[in-house]
Amino acid sequence: MEKTLLPSDIKLFVTDSAVRQIQLMQENDYTLEGLSFRIKIGGKGCEGFTYDTGFSELHADDLVIKQSYPLINFELTVLIDPFTAFYTQEATLDYLLDISSNEEGFILTNAADGQHRGKFFKDESRLPPWGKK
Repeated sequence: MEKTLLPSDIKLFVTDSAVRQIQLMQENDYTLEGLSFRIKIGGKGCEGFTYDTGFSELHADDLVIKQSYPLINFELTVLIDPFTAFYTQEATLDYLLDISSNEEGFILTNAADGQHRGKFFKDESRLPPWGKK
């Protein structure tokens, strides 16, 4: 029997700096109206997955994670597709702004990244249920 992931299966910790940056962007960029923050796997290398973040519309198969921040009057909605959700069930989303090195952006740290190095996908037990032969 195939296990379907639920939003409650995903343990996503979002740092204060990430929450505030998403709030700032959504409140001040009219082009983001109606869109939600998305986390997705962007690629795979020898060291594990790379992650992309951005804003998009809801897709039919997305897991929707909602977190409320009453102190700043903000409800964060994060969209995650099933593939990304399967491989990132415990993660931290942070926002980096380092003026000295001119680095800025969202960073996803996946607690299970050590398991996704090399050619782990050749072991069928580590594939999502829909990816098995």
